[in-house]
Amino acid sequence: MKTKTVYNNDISKATPDPYLEGAGERVRAAYLDLVARGIMDKDGNCIRKDLPPDMQEGQDRDFGG
Repeated sequence: MKTKTVYNNDISKATPDPYLEGAGERVRAAYLDLVARGIMDKDGNCIRKDLPPDMQEGQDRDFGG
């Protein structure tokens, strides 16, 4: 006889994930570390340091043409 699989979709009876809270704390700590090092801004965008100042985002560019 084949076993019938029953799925429980009731979120109120779901078992909480014991690792979820710790994972969130580690992600937040990693984000704050990247911001403190100047690798990422507060919005989560990478800060590029491989471009000269006149080629960085938001600069007025004049290509002489």
